[in-house]
Amino acid sequence: MKQNKAAAPAAPLDVTAWVEAAFDLLAEGGIDAVRVDPLAKRLGVTRGSFYWHFKDREALHQAILKQWRKTATYQVGDRIEHITPDAGERLKRTLSLPTSGPKAKRAAAIEMAIRFWARRDQEAAHAVQLIDHQRLRYYAKLFIERGHSEDEARKRAYLFYATLMSQAIITTDNETDVRDDLANMVIG
Repeated sequence: MKQNKAAAPAAPLDVTAWVEAAFDLLAEGGIDAVRVDPLAKRLGVTRGSFYWHFKDREALHQAILKQWRKTATYQVGDRIEHITPDAGERLKRTLSLPTSGPKAKRAAAIEMAIRFWARRDQEAAHAVQLIDHQRLRYYAKLFIERGHSEDEARKRAYLFYATLMSQAIITTDNETDVRDDLANMVIG
């Protein structure tokens, strides 16, 4: 006789699950879309679960910014650093990140939503500023490794970063896509 097996209980939600679901809502509709009820519904739990992990919506916002700072720089930089020791190749690979697949598309949407959020929220603005400074210093370091002076490296890093960020908002086709040319111009 067959025995009915009870479904394995779902793993309890942790802060990371809530933040990842919040990232999805953020990417889809900006910070105003990140609300407790839609999050709970998306995760299939009650509001009470949210309040078990977070004091309030502001605490979730802080967790979002903390996780974004962690993934926006450290994980990406570490991944590229391990691929190649060549600074020029690291720059080229970084420039190709925004178009490297579905995860990159989601990351770009999250990045844009956080930047829009930062225009009206001081904490988000501070997080963006920290990330921008860190990225610009890293890119300047790579240009110095390629033999540029500190001043030239700083300018190239800014132009490189502007090029990288624009890829998230400019839509091109085969006729208008000049990313490879830009990479050669900026990276040299």
